[in-house]
Amino acid sequence: MKLKKAELYLGILAPVYSLLLVFISAEISPGFSWVNNYLSDIGGGKFGPLPQELFNLALITGGLLLILFSIVLIMNNRGKIILSISSIVIMLASISFMLIGVFTEGSPLHYPVSMGFFLLMPVAIIIASVHYYGKNNAFMAFSIFMAVISILVIMELPLGMGKAIPEYVEALLLSIWIIAFVIFRNDEKF
Repeated sequence: MKLKKAELYLGILAPVYSLLLVFISAEISPGFSWVNNYLSDIGGGKFGPLPQELFNLALITGGLLLILFSIVLIMNNRGKIILSISSIVIMLASISFMLIGVFTEGSPLHYPVSMGFFLLMPVAIIIASVHYYGKNNAFMAFSIFMAVISILVIMELPLGMGKAIPEYVEALLLSIWIIAFVIFRNDEKF
């Protein structure tokens, strides 16, 4: 039971913490534009050392929290093969998320780790949705919807929303799914 509570707390804390600190770092970045800049421009130092440090701290510590979350998920999903696979993919996405704050804008590894996060999380969600087929089709449909919408957003299909906006919106969608998932799992019997 303690691991179930750890999953719940980490699943809520990690996304809320990360989203909040990234938003604050954008807001304190003089000249930052949600339409003309990528979020990683903050982490690369374009807007000064304080926003840069806050942004990278958000990704590194938020990524570590998500890695802990995925470890707890793996432990809680023993015997549930599909959810175990999803948990491993969440861990890979979490490592990528953390590495965005290490390999900042300008690093040759920045783009691969960024896309690793933005693509692996929706894949993990789709994998997790398969577990709920026939058990909770509503949650399965919600999961698939969130994954597909998040992929479309990062591909900037919805009317070219700008550079940082799709990044933050996808992170928000993925965070909403993680929070819904842990709350749902906290109540589920299977």
